[in-house]
Amino acid sequence: MIPFEQMQELVGYRFPSGTYKIEHWENYLLTEATAGQHLASTHAHPSFLFHAPLAAVGLTYQEIFDLCGAESADAVRAGEYDWEIFRTLEEGIQYQAQGQILSVERKAGKRAGVFDAVVFSIELSDTAGVAARATNTWLFLRTESGPGRRSK
Repeated sequence: MIPFEQMQELVGYRFPSGTYKIEHWENYLLTEATAGQHLASTHAHPSFLFHAPLAAVGLTYQEIFDLCGAESADAVRAGEYDWEIFRTLEEGIQYQAQGQILSVERKAGKRAGVFDAVVFSIELSDTAGVAARATNTWLFLRTESGPGRRSK
């Protein structure tokens, strides 16, 4: 199991800054996939906050898993997603992104065993300031004797 002190060193870790532009075709397909209503405007579907922030800072899910010492993809769980939308995201706007790991907390549950709750946040900004913020909590299950075996 990764020592908790090592996990705590991630607090304050800044993701690389980057950019993301929502293309019309992406917005169209995501709206279709979520059974949403197509709008005559260039407003983007809010579900882009699942994908755009990580893509904007140039990270894949696997890279976050590796950074947080995931023992396997099966040992990661989605915790909470908190989306703050200050202005509607728009197609064709080049959003600047920056983010960091806010906290790490080691917990133990009867069913999950020992896990680390990692909270990170990424902001998408345009020329007027922060347009949206995605704050995510992911749970990294920990074992004492190797992947696939949970502590009790």
